[in-house]
Amino acid sequence: ARSNRSVQVVYDVRLKKFGGDLFDVIVPVITSVREVISMPVNGRANSAQPVMGFNYGAREYNRVRKSIVFMSAVSIAYTVVVWLFVHECPEFFIRIFNREGELVEAGVPAMRVYFFGFFMMSLQFAGQAVFVGLGKSKNAVFFSIFRKVIIVIPLILILPAVFNLGTTGILMAEPISNFIGGTACFGTMMLTVWPELKRGAKEKTDQ
Repeated sequence: ARSNRSVQVVYDVRLKKFGGDLFDVIVPVITSVREVISMPVNGRANSAQPVMGFNYGAREYNRVRKSIVFMSAVSIAYTVVVWLFVHECPEFFIRIFNREGELVEAGVPAMRVYFFGFFMMSLQFAGQAVFVGLGKSKNAVFFSIFRKVIIVIPLILILPAVFNLGTTGILMAEPISNFIGGTACFGTMMLTVWPELKRGAKEKTDQ
């Protein structure tokens, strides 16, 4: 929660500096849209945790692997569809929260940049859900902090100033962090948890 607040504060300060008062309204709209479209995939990942945890404790490792595959596939499919919808119809989402013409005009390109490659966020959700479900919560916490604090905040500070990208650079921090953080989290899970599950399933079969 603290890392979320820290990121939000940095976003607000930098966007106001480079984009003016208009972004005081655009940022809440974007974050509200993100919360709404993230709820289903986040809920799916969280609901899979007790299923994976129960089967992991029962040494039903093949079931755990099937749960991971199913959860990951559904999460990726959902976020790809939502990303395409947001990219093609950003006005629809903006007008849910605000109908002012100036805000809609500025919000459309901002939404497209901020949500670019949103499907990569599904890998973050899936990886963290597996870690939590199998009792490896420290890994989940690390990758959450890694994405939000170690990646997002430095990018918010660096991109607009060094590359002269302005508000676009600030908004780019989110998709870049999704690609890096999502890949790192899911990749680490696959390199550590998946082999463990395969070994466990083989050992159980051999007994």
